[in-house]
Amino acid sequence: MKPQKHIKLLFASLFIASMLFSCKKQNKEDTIVNFHLYNPVTNEGFSNVTVKIIEQKDVTPPLKLENKYEKKVIWEGVTDVNGKASYSFKTFKSDKYTYWQSVDVSFMNDKKIITQPDYGPISKNTSNTIMFKVVHDNINYIWWIKNTNCFDNNDKFRWRKRSIMNIFDSVWRPWSPLIGSPSYPDGYYEGCFEYTLLHTYSQDIWDIEMEVTKNGITTIVRDTFYLTGQNGTDTLKLFY
Repeated sequence: MKPQKHIKLLFASLFIASMLFSCKKQNKEDTIVNFHLYNPVTNEGFSNVTVKIIEQKDVTPPLKLENKYEKKVIWEGVTDVNGKASYSFKTFKSDKYTYWQSVDVSFMNDKKIITQPDYGPISKNTSNTIMFKVVHDNINYIWWIKNTNCFDNNDKFRWRKRSIMNIFDSVWRPWSPLIGSPSYPDGYYEGCFEYTLLHTYSQDIWDIEMEVTKNGITTIVRDTFYLTGQNGTDTLKLFY
């Protein structure tokens, strides 16, 4: 019986060793992670932001319902002046190993996120882009509407906008003024009109469309407005 016990122990040891070896076997291809943290309105990068790659190993014991993981940082770096950082490494083949990106999000304080990565592990054996598009919030700007070449009191004007940078605001907003509003029930600014107002918004680039009617002729005018706040208070000039 002793030889059989030794054989069983030998096979058990070989099985365990093979399992351990297979778990630690690495992929041949590199996994690449490219970080890019920047302001899409001004194209300025966020520099000196700490970024990390974390290896997570599933160490859940057999027959346990609650998963248990071990995590360790396998790389840490900082973004350059363009808001970029990259790292290339070999991953383990076993599904027990997953890899995650980490970004010190304190750089986004008092700012607005336009785009951020979907939650999920890094894809192995390929190139991954970790992109954060972040703009400054609470930027003051002046909204100035003026009929610069008034024909008569029958002149009519309305306008609308959409964001070029923010996919969540990329559809046309309703025409302004709204139809049925107390001051403009027909949904138009009429006559020799002029109006200014201070607004607050986040940095953006807008596609502007203006509809102008003068002397019975209606024309459509398109323009682009950059709201950056970099040179003081920007003015949205809706001149017609």
